[in-house]
Amino acid sequence: MKASRTGARSAVLLTLLASVVLASGCMTRTIRTPVFEENFTEVFLRHEARGGKAVDRGYSHPATIAPVRITNMLARIEVRKEEEKDRQPAIGTELLYPIGEGISRALAKADSSQVVVAMARERKRSMGIFTQDYLTSLVAWVDGDKIFLKLGSLEAPLSKNPNDKVPEPEIDKTVGKNRIVPSEGLVAEGPQVVSANWRDPIFKDTGVLHVRAGGQVVRRTVLMGSGGEGEIAPEPQSGAPAPPEGLSSSALRALADLEDARRRGEVTESDYQSKRRQILAGDLPAAPVGTPAP
Repeated sequence: MKASRTGARSAVLLTLLASVVLASGCMTRTIRTPVFEENFTEVFLRHEARGGKAVDRGYSHPATIAPVRITNMLARIEVRKEEEKDRQPAIGTELLYPIGEGISRALAKADSSQVVVAMARERKRSMGIFTQDYLTSLVAWVDGDKIFLKLGSLEAPLSKNPNDKVPEPEIDKTVGKNRIVPSEGLVAEGPQVVSANWRDPIFKDTGVLHVRAGGQVVRRTVLMGSGGEGEIAPEPQSGAPAPPEGLSSSALRALADLEDARRRGEVTESDYQSKRRQILAGDLPAAPVGTPAP
């Protein structure tokens, strides 16, 4: 009698165990694969796995898109934040190059199940003693000839409690009341989603951004017209040829330094051409061109 009861209990336990194993096999898990990290900018691949297998989303990955193209796309995204009427850049100028570089690397490694997630933190100081971290995040993926960028947090203050989870951007989740406004070369696919033909020549050169000597990145001023649409203010042209695609942010800064040194008369034309060829070949100078030796 006792043996039969013991056997029945064992059978029940085995059934429960089998149910737990079966259920765990059907559960969906989110898997993250780090790709890029620079200062406070982190870019990783994210996908869902069910039953131990990745859920295929049909994305056109891997995709090879030059960092300069992605950076120029990001620089053109403008939003109206919360209740403000004026349009303003969605992503801070200092974040553009690292995010563009990270997304470019991640897309080259992604497969059809993965999206690219970029999360960048900025630490700002107030009154000289207080600090606050702010988060800017987005999701990117490629479908055919189009790249899609879904905005997440935009300079959102982060909790100072280290145990609080940092929110990740989601494709199907709207964050705050930010709304994308029309911009040349970009198509608004939703209030916080924009798409672009990444092969469009408009993204080939740095028409919106300018890198000063020393690596400082500045945006061309956006003027507000009477109709409320943005208009890019003209900026003096240096006459330098547009940089080729595929250059890193360090190489772009080195070319900008060289061009500024040329305008100041610190390098001859022959030296300029020689140093430019070296930078394009990957031989970057240890210090900005024109910087006096210590």
